[in-house]
Amino acid sequence: MMLADTHPLRQRAANPVPWALTSGVTGLVADVLLVLDQLTENVGDVRQYFTWLAAAIACVMVVQFLTLIPVALALPGWLPPTRSVRLATAAAIGAMLAVVILQLLFLTGALEFDAQVVLVMAMFLLVSTWVLTVSSIGHRHGSLPRSVTRFGLLLGASFPVGLVIAAAGLLFPSGSAAQLAFVVPGLIIAAPGWLALPVWPLVLARRVFSKLPSHISNEEGTS
Repeated sequence: MMLADTHPLRQRAANPVPWALTSGVTGLVADVLLVLDQLTENVGDVRQYFTWLAAAIACVMVVQFLTLIPVALALPGWLPPTRSVRLATAAAIGAMLAVVILQLLFLTGALEFDAQVVLVMAMFLLVSTWVLTVSSIGHRHGSLPRSVTRFGLLLGASFPVGLVIAAAGLLFPSGSAAQLAFVVPGLIIAAPGWLALPVWPLVLARRVFSKLPSHISNEEGTS
């Protein structure tokens, strides 16, 4: 009887894994396409062979962020039921849905590329805040492995911190040495926060979702 009762719990705990793996893998594909897009952007005649990249990136990002939503919904099961977790999760899910909608608007021609990039960056700030918040709470309460929370803290902080530093450069004349002194380091700090986001669901799949939450484990141990 006890095995029959705990089996559904194990199934529910494992459910986020395929979503996390899909989000992580498609996110890494989006990263490769993004880097390729940047490398070919100003390479003369070569660029004409890569005009499909923007649409390809948008398509892959739709899958990446759609499949990240179940990951965000599942993670609170491994965390204390605090108000901060609920708010950060709700904001992140809203941001993920917004990214999907923005990519679809771009693909249909309803939104210009530059406009959707700015809006996606704003949504990405909310996702980074979610990663930072859940990692901080998981670290303080010991509900997530230390290796996971350390990575999450670095990941969640790098994009917003880098963006703030880069934005400070806008206070100086365009192209000036003073502006570059802020913009270049800011982008260097922010870039890993953007590119490494797909690693987050992969880490959760491997180190968190593969195990039962501690409160369920304790209940099984006392049964």
